[in-house]
Amino acid sequence: MASTGTLAAAGLLGLVRVGRAVVTAPDVASRTPGCECCQVRLDLIDAVRNAVLRRTPPRRLILVVDPPPFALLDTSVDHDAAGDVVTVVQTLQAESEVERLAHLDGLVVEVDACAASTRMASGVAGWSGQIESALAIADRIVVTGAAFLTQRGRLAVVHALNQLNRIGQINLPGTNGIAVFRLVDLDAWRRSPSLRDFSETRIVTAPAWPGALRGAAESSAARVGTIVMTRRCVLDPDATNAWLGRIIADSSTHLLRFQAALQVSSNEPRVCIRGSRSTMRSATESIPLATSSAKEPSDCNSIVMVIGRDLDRRDFIESFDSIEVAR
Repeated sequence: MASTGTLAAAGLLGLVRVGRAVVTAPDVASRTPGCECCQVRLDLIDAVRNAVLRRTPPRRLILVVDPPPFALLDTSVDHDAAGDVVTVVQTLQAESEVERLAHLDGLVVEVDACAASTRMASGVAGWSGQIESALAIADRIVVTGAAFLTQRGRLAVVHALNQLNRIGQINLPGTNGIAVFRLVDLDAWRRSPSLRDFSETRIVTAPAWPGALRGAAESSAARVGTIVMTRRCVLDPDATNAWLGRIIADSSTHLLRFQAALQVSSNEPRVCIRGSRSTMRSATESIPLATSSAKEPSDCNSIVMVIGRDLDRRDFIESFDSIEVAR
């Protein structure tokens, strides 16, 4: 997450931890009444404001989201009801004050390779519903502890993650860790999606593990899926707005991440849309906001990426294809 403030020391960071609520003082664990989602949302807004509105604001603000208790142990509970990570993502885009102070740069999720491998070998789901949702929309996945696994174990974990996440980059750091530049300044949420994002598996491994670039033979089923749709025409603006409205009305509770670049005018730039759940924001496509648009094939005017839980793929594709063409 990048703040709008600038300062000479580019490496200076602000740190906010998000658990059941944001801790803004050593003796404060929770101070906002209500459900966990409301606690996270309201305290997060206050914490971002306090972190950015200071005499020397940080250039980057790192939000650390702690999983709920036993999230890795109890897969029978649907932790998406709390959905801390998705709640944080939605709050950062839904609240106008937060949007004015800072923008979401990218989502980085850490995975314990040993824990995931052990559960997969035991026939148990590798992660809970909430963590599965976070992994599906992550821009970077850092797999820690992979050095303690066999080659087969590493391949199984990497393949399971690749089946779940179609947009991010999986990093297997070596003994020297991972370079910071791989995790910051991604600008992954404000740019337009590109077909290049989905064309190949993007895995960064330590030099000693070249085999991790291959996939395991087994596949893992996931309730979270990614849908990518394209159209080679200029879409009618009113029909497109109506389609977006139906998505929010019908699928907002299942919608984890939405990004699109829509061509609704023959003589104007595309419109970039991003959001999560019931929140969507739009902006005219430009070089700073859509760094990958110039690489888009000339025959692909509009592209939509949807990541969600239990989505009806056929219904999404048919409804998108039914949008009227501009006259």
